[in-house]
This record gives sequence, C-alpha cells and structure tokens, in this order.
Amino acid sequence: MTASSQSSPAPLAAASVAVVAWGVGPLFVTAIGLSGVTVAIYRLWFAVPIMYAILRIMGGQLTWRIFKLAAPAGALFAADIGFGFSSFRHTSIANATIIGALSPLLVLAISGPLFGERIRKVDLVWFGAALAGTLLVVLSGGSSGEQGLLGDGLATVSLFTWTAYFVYLKKKRVDGVPAFAFMTAVIATGAVALTPYALVAADPVTALRGSDWIWLFCLILGPGALGHGAMTWATRFLDVNLTSLMTLAGPVVSTVGAAIFFHQGLALGQMLGAALVLVSIGFVLVGHRGSNVTPQPLEGG
Repeated sequence: MTASSQSSPAPLAAASVAVVAWGVGPLFVTAIGLSGVTVAIYRLWFAVPIMYAILRIMGGQLTWRIFKLAAPAGALFAADIGFGFSSFRHTSIANATIIGALSPLLVLAISGPLFGERIRKVDLVWFGAALAGTLLVVLSGGSSGEQGLLGDGLATVSLFTWTAYFVYLKKKRVDGVPAFAFMTAVIATGAVALTPYALVAADPVTALRGSDWIWLFCLILGPGALGHGAMTWATRFLDVNLTSLMTLAGPVVSTVGAAIFFHQGLALGQMLGAALVLVSIGFVLVGHRGSNVTPQPLEGG
C-alpha cells in the first residue's frame, strides 16, 4: 500500500463510524421484533429509494457498468443477510456470533496474495487478543435458541459470503469504483437477490406496526446508509486486514447497547472481553496511523 507522509485520519474515522453503526444495527432489529428475514428484505427494498436520493444529492449517478460490477457483491450481501439472520433461529446466538467472528482470519489468509498486504507481527498478537475478547464477550453472555447443526451450517455459509463480499468490495474500491454509487447498486441488487427467499420466509409488510417503521428507517439510515457508505469509502484507503479486524468491535457495541437499552445484564466476562477487544483494536489503529494513502473526497458516482 502506498504510504503518505501527510495521510489523513479520515479513513480510520469513517471505518470506526461504520463499525459502531453496524454494532447498533442488531438493537434496531431487536426493537422491531419480527423475523430476521422480514427485517432484512424490507430494510433492503425501502433503502433503495433512500440511498438513490442521497446519491443524487451528492451529485452521483448510477450506470449499468456500476450495476454490473455491484451485482456479485449484492448477491453475496443478500446471502450473508439471509443465512446469517436465519442462523439465529436454529442455533444459539453465541454459536452464530463466534462463527461470524472468524471472518478476519479468512481475510488475513487471502489478503496477501490478492492485495500484497503485509501485516506486522505485533498486529498478529493484537489480532489474536481481539478475537479472544470477542469470543469472551459472546460466551460469557450465555446462549439462546435451538442448538443444531443446521444453524451452525447457516452461520458458516454466512461467514464465507460476508468474507467474500468484504474482499470483493476492497477489490472494486482499489479499482476506483465510486463508493456511494457502488453501495446503492449493491443494496438494489441485494434486494432483488433476496426477494425469492423472502417471498417464502418473510412476514407480510402489514406485520410492521407503529414504532416498527421508525426502527426500520433508523436501520436503513444508520447501519445501512451511514455504516456501509462510510466503510465502502474507507476500504479503498485502508488494508483489508485492518478494516476486517475493526469489525470485531461490533459485538462489543451490540452487547453494551443491549445492556443499556434492553436491560440485558452484562457479565464480568463480557466486560473484560469488551475491554480486551477495544484495547487491542486501539493499539492496531495507533500503529497504522500513517499507513493509509491520502483520501479523495467522498465519491458519489
């Protein structure tokens, strides 16, 4: 990666905002209270006009070229949501979260050959500590839901589709595909890809009542537009290993948020694990302060 002596902290800040937004997302899903597939399909379809309106305000536009480039990412994004949300109905949240937390390991294994990225030895230490802290957070919180190989299998498929999405996103951003236009096309193609499954598994739109609509649009604007938009932009300027590692803070944000807003108790192990994750990521970020290239303004299209 090209270094710059005058590199901006903006990409790290954007990625941090994205991780926090993604961590808050499960709180909105919990507040809605419908099935994961139901929330996912309406989140995607209602997000399409909102994302497009934001894109046009930013001066960007969608082209068939961007749609073609985004189609594989949209399919992977839809698969991750569909399999991931469904896994919670067939296995424990702890199992599904632990499986999902393995994504940075897969990214680490393939980022070198694909992008020529080199990770420092000390980063491997902090990487292991952050992963251990994530496992401590989810294991200390207990488990719920039906245990089963089906759910673990669904979570595993979600793990691979998310990893593939993350790496594909990095590749297209390195190639210079505009961030927000690309993400808007990903949402649109993802909605199309998830629809056949949702027609079978999702509840009708009339199941959304009262405050459900407020939380749904918070989900669209927060984790959706802000979270994915910020991370999509930042991935062009940061090592994919770094951004992947940062996502381990998501379960910490979710766990702390659940304790605050849903009065779900925080065990001592969860607090220790959360501290370990944040401290580990903090040391990695400090070590990478000067490693990102100087970013361009946020590209709409």
